[in-house]
Amino acid sequence: MRDGERAGGGPADESVPPDEPVPPADAFELLGHEIRLATIEALAEERRESWLPQGLGFSELREAVGVRDTGKFNYHLDQLRGSFVNQFGEEYVLTNAGFELAGALRAGTFDQTDGDVERHAELDRTCPICEATLEAVYEHGYLRVRCPEHDRILTTTLPPAAVRGREMATVVYLANARTRDQVERVRAGGCPHCWGRSTVRAPAEPSEAYLRALSDRSGRDTEEREIEYDHEGDAVLAECACEDCGMTFWLPVSVCVAHHPAVVAYYHDNGIEMDGDYLDMEHATGSNGTVVSEDPVRIEVEVLVGDADEALVLTLDETTEVVERETVPADSR
Repeated sequence: MRDGERAGGGPADESVPPDEPVPPADAFELLGHEIRLATIEALAEERRESWLPQGLGFSELREAVGVRDTGKFNYHLDQLRGSFVNQFGEEYVLTNAGFELAGALRAGTFDQTDGDVERHAELDRTCPICEATLEAVYEHGYLRVRCPEHDRILTTTLPPAAVRGREMATVVYLANARTRDQVERVRAGGCPHCWGRSTVRAPAEPSEAYLRALSDRSGRDTEEREIEYDHEGDAVLAECACEDCGMTFWLPVSVCVAHHPAVVAYYHDNGIEMDGDYLDMEHATGSNGTVVSEDPVRIEVEVLVGDADEALVLTLDETTEVVERETVPADSR
């Protein structure tokens, strides 16, 4: 049994507080030494084996890092305590922050030399609106799936490790999974960026800065492109905002309910098993959503599959929660 380890396999109960807790703003200054980074990686290997907060005793950790000088290693280890490493009895355990940092380093999140990552490819997919061939572009840590006619269809951040060595079709599948996680998290009240308190409000109008950024990234001359939000032609949007970090972004209300149980069941009844892919959901990528009432706010989202006899109509409130649903004859819409 390792020093400080309990019979149950976890670290000892007694937590040893650091001598001087490090302010969050100074935490990253501690990482400017190869011994400290190697220490974080060695402890991360212990956690990767079981995912639980498993650690190492001092001697085992020093040996794993490969430092002979005990005093030198002890100095660098102490610098990490309180921010990236906790001490339980005689055992050192990576904190959750340290574990996430090790994962980000392994994924290449902080590595900007990603020139070997595939950046552009046409997909064997067509736009659900106009059936033009879609293309995927990865650059600066962003994956964008876009239509030559409708511009951006799907955008999300991905580290180089998610792209390197994979076909772009697989990368797009991963991007769908990430987007679904982010949408579900923000609607549950957690910011996808910092995990702070988030709110969702609809209908909402995006900021001019957001619209201009979309125009700039479209590759077209902004003078040839309308950057104002079209209340009549554009999708009804929901504003997602974090009360803690201030991050704000906008989603079509149809995306907010793309995986609602009623939608999944509707697709199933029409012979389609949903796999979480937004690119196959016409109702989630088109200009969907109709504000039918302002007080109280009520927004209708229509879901219609191909030549189905019936359409599913969801009624949403101002938080994009479904308050009513019904199926209606498709030809009545």
